[in-house]
Amino acid sequence: MNLGLLKYDVRVLLALQQAIGGSKQFFQWLATAGYPELAAFSNFLQDDVEAEQWLVQHNYHWLGIISHAIDGDTRSRQWVRENLQEANLMFVLACRSDDKASSWLKFMHLDILLRIAKEVADLRYKQELDTSFPYKMRF
Repeated sequence: MNLGLLKYDVRVLLALQQAIGGSKQFFQWLATAGYPELAAFSNFLQDDVEAEQWLVQHNYHWLGIISHAIDGDTRSRQWVRENLQEANLMFVLACRSDDKASSWLKFMHLDILLRIAKEVADLRYKQELDTSFPYKMRF
């Protein structure tokens, strides 16, 4: 079973958290320090279609699938459940503010995944706010 996000060192995942939160410095570090897939993942979470294409072209489709699973795609969640370690599915659910998944991550001492999930949940909330204001709606 693939480790998924668990294959990365906690310091790298902390950089991912910061990049998702909008830090250009940490995004650049990921992109140039050997983790371009995580830089692309952080951009794809922000609806960058080119980032998804990059992930697929460079054999990091599983990160794109995680992003789709976070967005609620049932087939993607099933793929994560069947192909990645359980912590990845709990991460996906925690990104959707699932209390049981968050408690599981905390119990398993996977605080870094919990921190990233909170960052993703905050990002999703901001994205939803942006689309709910008439002057920011995309037509």
